[in-house]
Amino acid sequence: MGFKKAYIVILIALFFMSCHSDKEKDKDVKFAQTYGEILFLTEKFKNDTIKLKMKIDSVLSANKIEMREIDSIAKAYSKDPEKWAKFFDEAKKYLDKKSLNAQPQRH
Repeated sequence: MGFKKAYIVILIALFFMSCHSDKEKDKDVKFAQTYGEILFLTEKFKNDTIKLKMKIDSVLSANKIEMREIDSIAKAYSKDPEKWAKFFDEAKKYLDKKSLNAQPQRH
């Protein structure tokens, strides 16, 4: 009976750990996409800093993220090359997808 209980406890722990890692991954993706959007806006409105700030504030508000969180995560990831690479890969995927969607359709 002891083995059975231990097995159940291990399964439950693994389940919660996988849920937590999925939530962390979703959060990482959200931050990377938000960061990608900020990069996009920075390029798009580079000559209009007032409009740029308004657009960035709008993106942050819509995603319920503050700029200090983005800065904090970027700083933390810069200390972990693997996470940094994944973060930028996700931001690049977002920008590539956005770029493909923005291209005019050819008939």
